[in-house]
Amino acid sequence: MANLYLLPSFLAPDGKTHIPSVARDRTKDLRIFVVERIRSARRYIKAIHPDFPINDALFIELDKHNLASSLRAVKSALEENQDIGLMSEAGTPCIADPGAQVVNMARSAGYIIKPLTGPSSIILGLMASGMNGQKFTFHGYLPIKEAELNSKLRELSVKILKDKSTQIFIETPYRNNKILERIIKTVDNRIYLSVSTNLTSSEENITTKPISKWSVGALAKIPAIFCLGQLEK
Repeated sequence: MANLYLLPSFLAPDGKTHIPSVARDRTKDLRIFVVERIRSARRYIKAIHPDFPINDALFIELDKHNLASSLRAVKSALEENQDIGLMSEAGTPCIADPGAQVVNMARSAGYIIKPLTGPSSIILGLMASGMNGQKFTFHGYLPIKEAELNSKLRELSVKILKDKSTQIFIETPYRNNKILERIIKTVDNRIYLSVSTNLTSSEENITTKPISKWSVGALAKIPAIFCLGQLEK
């Protein structure tokens, strides 16, 4: 019986030491990969296995603009009954990416699902925040329109103060300071904001402090994870 391996990848080019040896070894043995971006997937595999015969491998890209076609290609590959690797741009497959559909297709085709651990910016950001790790929600991207964003941030504030949960989200890097400004102006000052940037890289930075201590324009245009919550005591 064939396996679908959920393979972690690095979050930063200099973060390959964060990939467990079991995931490295399994990647080396595979020749079929379902990925979000072929170019970065090939670059990752060559980084951890310089001698990997990259031109002998089949890469199926999950194109969000033509997902139906991509999933048909995945279905065809599953019919070959060979082991397949699923990789994500987000570090860990099926967390904040479209991988769940591939997992469900593989399970229906009789594949055994083999999840392998690796870096997840969402989990790493939560771990480093000092906030509640037993009750949290990941929202993906918050609304772009200012009125809707303000309403959402007020809603999150009420929830945090009510049940001490941690609310996690991401933003397009060029909008980091725009959302920070909205947080400062909208979120209750009893709440803390933790921002983790460039996780697993040599430039990793994690800053956690009360909303009142943050200043507008404090963030660079780099990948970031935002956590709103209260500190565990």
